Amino acid sequence: MVIFGGSSEKMLDILQLGLNAASKRASIINNNIANSSTPHYKRQDLTFQQELQRALDSEKYFEQNGDLLKLTHKKHIPVTRPKDYRSVKPKKITEFNSYQNNNGNSVDIDVEMLESAKNSMYYNALAQRTAKEFNKIKFILRQ
Repeated sequence: MVIFGGSSEKMLDILQLGLNAASKRASIINNNIANSSTPHYKRQDLTFQQELQRALDSEKYFEQNGDLLKLTHKKHIPVTRPKDYRSVKPKKITEFNSYQNNNGNSVDIDVEMLESAKNSMYYNALAQRTAKEFNKIKFILRQ
């Protein structure tokens, strides 16, 4: 799970990215379930949380350590730079190397149902956290 910190704006950006990714993942999981008996169908999934965590870690690293290679001129291009968390996009992946059924289908309905439940809990947690963040903003604005 991604650990949040920082300003409300950044928090809301991250929550929005997470909600969008969870929504897309739900659609992909439902598609897998619908195609569980389709011959030669390959299971699909979405990667997002690990990429978001890497982006946040790179940002944190640069805040703590700075760039290891110092620039000697303002027009020099930096070799390394932190990844912007707003640029992280969910990526659909297809599993070609696993086979669950004799007909070439790689969907395990039990796994998909478990992943659907986990994704629903993740989405609900993000939605609750978003509501809390907006309540915090409303409280501050009333003061």
